[in-house]
Amino acid sequence: MEVIKKGSVESIMVGLRDRLGNIEDLALVTNLRFDTKKKDDNAAVESDKAIALDPEYPMMAVCSIDSTLAGYAPNEEYKLYIKYTAGSEAPVKGPLFFRVEDD
Repeated sequence: MEVIKKGSVESIMVGLRDRLGNIEDLALVTNLRFDTKKKDDNAAVESDKAIALDPEYPMMAVCSIDSTLAGYAPNEEYKLYIKYTAGSEAPVKGPLFFRVEDD
């Protein structure tokens, strides 16, 4: 499980794959975004936030988590969901779990 220090802005890198082989590069999809929610009560923390791409790894999503936001509490777990549009499909991938920690 990824761990992010409270009060920082850090990236979580998520490798995606398309089981049908239709998508080989995330640069070709639209509306590539992510949401984070608290694990315990599913409350939204960050919604519809843009995802960066790594040009060397075309199926790698780089999600910048801003743990300075009040919604992130230390010693809590969170869920990350990735969403995008590819043609007529609009999948939601996840959850990927991560934790916010104090020193």
